[in-house]
Amino acid sequence: MSLSFRMAALLAPLLVSAAAVATELSAPPLSESLRREAVSSLDRGVAYLLSKQDKDGSWSKHPAVTALCAMALRQSQRSGRPGDIAAALAKARTFMLSFVQPDGSIWPAGWEDMYPNYTTSIVLSALACLNHPDDQALMRRARKYLLDSQLNERHQSGGRPDPVTPDNDCYGGIGYGKSGPKGPDLSNTQWALEAIHLTEHLDIDSPQGGKQGVNNSDLAWKDALVFLGRLQNLPESNRATWVCKGKNDPSYGGFIYKPGDSKAGADPETKTLRSYGSMTYAGLKSMVYAKLGKDDPRVKAAADWAARHYTLAENPNIGADGHYYYLNTFAKAMAALGEEEITLASGEKRRWREDLVQQLLKTQKGQGEWFNEKSGRWWESSPELVTAYSILALELALGKQLTER
Repeated sequence: MSLSFRMAALLAPLLVSAAAVATELSAPPLSESLRREAVSSLDRGVAYLLSKQDKDGSWSKHPAVTALCAMALRQSQRSGRPGDIAAALAKARTFMLSFVQPDGSIWPAGWEDMYPNYTTSIVLSALACLNHPDDQALMRRARKYLLDSQLNERHQSGGRPDPVTPDNDCYGGIGYGKSGPKGPDLSNTQWALEAIHLTEHLDIDSPQGGKQGVNNSDLAWKDALVFLGRLQNLPESNRATWVCKGKNDPSYGGFIYKPGDSKAGADPETKTLRSYGSMTYAGLKSMVYAKLGKDDPRVKAAADWAARHYTLAENPNIGADGHYYYLNTFAKAMAALGEEEITLASGEKRRWREDLVQQLLKTQKGQGEWFNEKSGRWWESSPELVTAYSILALELALGKQLTER
């Protein structure tokens, strides 16, 4: 996860798509003074990103970082520089399209340490956001590539045509692809599920007027819930040895990174793998996309863990590491869940949009950029990457909602 593409494991931006349009909430989520501060902050961030685009249309010479920055610019409709943004997006799109592969994946094939599934997911989401009419066919191929990458009986891509049965802990997950660590994880899986969710309209709005791929898509969500269940610290539905034993455990309801692996480590006494912030919100958001309701026990348990560990000052249980990844995932999950307030264990109610804006205003730097001063892990020392994260999170905090076409 570095400029040599090892950083890809922490790319988790806030997404919008051609299947969705951004609309303001009926009630202003912020006070007028705070809203003005947030809009001014956004404009400074947009100006910073525009100043950092390379001549080839990229940011950091990387298709996934470029996709993140393009999505950030596309969402910032408040900026007073529409001409500059349009030109930057056109150049970014050309750069991203240069990596389209015959099998539908979008990544620099043959480059060392590159991750096809992760990069395809990110770029597909950006192309859906840009919604260029010439991109419909290649987006369908990229979507199919991701569906075929899911580990299940239908698994076809990534050099592993062998089926994966439901008794396998990896069943329903999506990993990096041909390169990188083996096995699926929640970060890769939630990225791919996000792209699949945001391009579901491509199944229905086919040129032939049929519903192409809908059955496979429905099965993908069903199988994804199996994988998500194996990552949640929920003894009622997860019998793995690392899972906590009951509701009194502080990890109860939260999520870990991959089967048997938590970046927050294990409790030395109980051996329970500790849940942590970014993966818990990734799991929560993915369950909502899979159409689980707020009253589903799995959703309620994850939301309760999040309320018990509520903070935006750090990534709960792992501190400064991945802080801006966490802020993005937090904003996505809360917007998807549709809740305006979070009730803490003490009974105090917090307005998450307000808290998120305050956090990002506090950490923006002098040129309009953001970066992680306390931890460069997972490439968060990169101001281009972290500024894209922050712009996208601010847009959700300002009241952007994803509304189906």
